[in-house]
Amino acid sequence: MTTFTDIQTTPDVSAPTRPSRKRRAVLTVVGLLNCALPTVFTLNITRMLLTGVHTDHRYHQATGQGEILFALWLVPIVLMLRAGWRGRRPNAALGLQHLSLIGAGIVTAAVAPGGGAPFLVAVISGTGILLWAALPTRPRLRMPAQTDPLLAPVALLCSAVLIPYAAGQLALQNAATTGFHAANPHFFDQAWIAVAIAVMALLAALLPAARGLASWVAGSLVVLGSAGLVLGESVGFHLAFLVLGALTVCVSWAARRRLVAN
Repeated sequence: MTTFTDIQTTPDVSAPTRPSRKRRAVLTVVGLLNCALPTVFTLNITRMLLTGVHTDHRYHQATGQGEILFALWLVPIVLMLRAGWRGRRPNAALGLQHLSLIGAGIVTAAVAPGGGAPFLVAVISGTGILLWAALPTRPRLRMPAQTDPLLAPVALLCSAVLIPYAAGQLALQNAATTGFHAANPHFFDQAWIAVAIAVMALLAALLPAARGLASWVAGSLVVLGSAGLVLGESVGFHLAFLVLGALTVCVSWAARRRLVAN
């Protein structure tokens, strides 16, 4: 049975089968294709954040353009590759996290197509398809649903705050027809991660196999809220993000205790 905090790899019922050399060679190539872009972006944006390049965009660098996006993007890829290399089935939560980010990117890029967002999402989607095709066994996506009574109201609260925030960011992106943000779609990035976090919160509340996504939701909200308050963004939204992140931590802990007790 998948535990609440296990979001990395869960062994399949059967013993893992060592992938062939050909399969591992394919995984290596596909892994490089999937990891190259987020790795380069992570190193570059982190360098900019630490050295003070474009200091007026530190908020974006710490959140949607940078650190939150890269964590949500790169970590599930690496962990699914690790599971595939070992011949194990990746945890369902990893697959759902990966698909949540891609799905949120497709939706937000369709609403705000400026600044090259559709091209970026197309690259992520295309390499993601190759990753799923290359895995010896893919994450299970058909699973029983069981709403968690603690996580469900928190997930709805998260959606009630994150979706309006995302809508506002998309409106700003569409309004930026000239200047820096027309070529650098930071507002799109903020909307992208907001929608992805909202989706993961709902999945964590609805699916026992995805409960571990609540930890990602909590961490992302705490970082997003803290960065916004420290770097002078709107107090209302970012205070709400911080409070919701802390609430999600508490509810996640309570849900885990209840699961262990049962």
